[in-house]
Amino acid sequence: MAFNFEEVLSRDNSFEGSIAGKKVLLYGKNNTGKTFQATRLSKGKTFLIATEAGDSAVVCAKEPCTTWSHFKEIVTDLTNPKNVEKRRSMIDVVVIDTAENLIELSEMAIAREYGVRSIGDVQQAAKNNPNGYVLARTDFKSQINKLCLAGYCTVFISHTEKIDEIDEVSGETYQFVQPKGMSNEKSSMKMLVDLCDFTIYLKPNPVDRETLKVVPSTAICVRTRNVFGRSRFDIVPIINPFTAEGLKKAIEDAIKKSAENEGVGIIDFDVNNHKDYTKEDYFEIIKPYVERLYDICGDEIIDIIESQLGEGRRVTDATDDELVALDTIYNNLVTKATMLGIDI
Repeated sequence: MAFNFEEVLSRDNSFEGSIAGKKVLLYGKNNTGKTFQATRLSKGKTFLIATEAGDSAVVCAKEPCTTWSHFKEIVTDLTNPKNVEKRRSMIDVVVIDTAENLIELSEMAIAREYGVRSIGDVQQAAKNNPNGYVLARTDFKSQINKLCLAGYCTVFISHTEKIDEIDEVSGETYQFVQPKGMSNEKSSMKMLVDLCDFTIYLKPNPVDRETLKVVPSTAICVRTRNVFGRSRFDIVPIINPFTAEGLKKAIEDAIKKSAENEGVGIIDFDVNNHKDYTKEDYFEIIKPYVERLYDICGDEIIDIIESQLGEGRRVTDATDDELVALDTIYNNLVTKATMLGIDI
């Protein structure tokens, strides 16, 4: 489809108001209810892809996944045009537990393909070998993009890591909690965080002293001084207590509020709405943002692009399998321009 700007302007800008097609990352310590509540988002229509043990108390369709090739088989089945309509009638939510394990499986597959023990050894193993991390990220993103574009609400489960941050004003060093692996620039975790519509931290609460009953976790949905959280929509800062019902309501309310703020309507998810843009369409609508913002914050623009496409790659290097990555780049550039007060 050739790019037609008039056709772009005529498109319905309404927001899709349900959890369908949304990408959610839930992270926290063990026993905070991440997997249990995620698999209750759509009772009877949730599918758990388990890369680690610990799903015995979860009641839903589930499949253990210990190799990257098996994950790709699952994605192929869920997204095959011949099957997808039937699968979508059976499954609303796909839960991947855990994201960091799945990333490791993708990296191990690349290492084995090149006959080395570690993915970091791929490039050194032979003169013309490519960068192993780039290969793993590219394959990982391709599979996740297929899953997301098919319209499933995709929930990624992750653990935490702590890093030291320095207060820019006081110089004080403090600890910051974020999804595990996010600090590794070579890993796919940073890309995954950027891809998600909602990244939510689950804070554990102590047992009630009087009743000795477990107190549900508290969900932190936005970034605080000590915790990473993010949403593309105007979500409440906290969900307390954290439950599947509370999470679903918070997401739907956030979309509704954002739509009201932007003066647009709410529509149901339609997978066909996500097939209108070709990579060439994205090239055209991204170009003016890159040209306008590069002189102002070039390093940040490069980071926005490379976090999705890989180090050294340009927007025009993207393939047909990277439409979600291009969509994420476009949304992040729009957000950056808005933050700077620049109208493009």
